[in-house]
Amino acid sequence: MITTRQAKTILPTMRAAVAALHEVWEKCREVERTIGRDLDGLEGVIQDMAAGLDDPESIDVDYVRDAINAQADELVAEADACPSCGERCSDKLTWQDDETVKCTTCGKQYMPPTK
Repeated sequence: MITTRQAKTILPTMRAAVAALHEVWEKCREVERTIGRDLDGLEGVIQDMAAGLDDPESIDVDYVRDAINAQADELVAEADACPSCGERCSDKLTWQDDETVKCTTCGKQYMPPTK
C-alpha cells in the first residue's frame, strides 16, 4: 500500500516527467507542421498531463496515491509472474486449470510456485 508520504516523494519525478512531456509535445508540433496535419488530439492529452507542472499545488496527492495503489492491486506476487516475460498484471495471467497459468502477453503457459 502506498502512503501519502510515499506519494509525495513521487511528485518530483512526476513533475520531471511532465516537463519532458512539454519537450515531447514541441517535437510533435514540429512533426505536425512538417506533415501539415493534426496528430488526433495529442495536444489535449499532453496539456492535461502538463497541468501539474504549471500548477504543482493542483496535484492531488491522495489521487496519486490511490492511482498507484489501484495499479499495485492488479499485480500478482513477483514469484507468480510469468517466467518468460515477467508479466505481473492479473488480467493478463489466466488460469488454464487448477495448476497452470497462461500469460496473454507472451503466450507462455506455466505453473506458478504459489496459489
